Amino acid sequence: MKAISHSSSLLIGLALGAMALAGVARAADPMDPRGLWLREEGGVKFSFYDCGQGLLCAKVVDAENAEDKAGIGTVILQGAKKVAANEWRGTLYNSDDKKTYDGRITVKSKGAELSVQGCLMGFLCGGETWKRLPSPAHAASTHKNAPAASLVAAE
Repeated sequence: MKAISHSSSLLIGLALGAMALAGVARAADPMDPRGLWLREEGGVKFSFYDCGQGLLCAKVVDAENAEDKAGIGTVILQGAKKVAANEWRGTLYNSDDKKTYDGRITVKSKGAELSVQGCLMGFLCGGETWKRLPSPAHAASTHKNAPAASLVAAE
């Protein structure tokens, strides 16, 4: 096994540092949905994160009500693509009816609110508005091994 030279390890360190700074800069954008959000009904908390290839996903990370705690770890948004300045579209899962919907999330109110909308056949839509929570830097990190199922989407 060949040892890594000092200059190679320095380059690797610089590359990793640059990637970390890019992630921090993106997370500092108030209109970026990555981070923690609260659905006030039930006190359910969601983490929005990168899930590869420039896509956005979200999963349940906490809940106040005992019946909602079973959904912790459930992925509620998959494969969302950025389609406008503050808007992403992907697949939303609703654990109430165990169905998926065409989903749209929109960051509003200078980054303080997130509009979450699920639609059936493109025109039968329902939605909610969630509040942003202060989040530690690691909350917006990638969660690649999240299980697939969830709590909310369209009503």
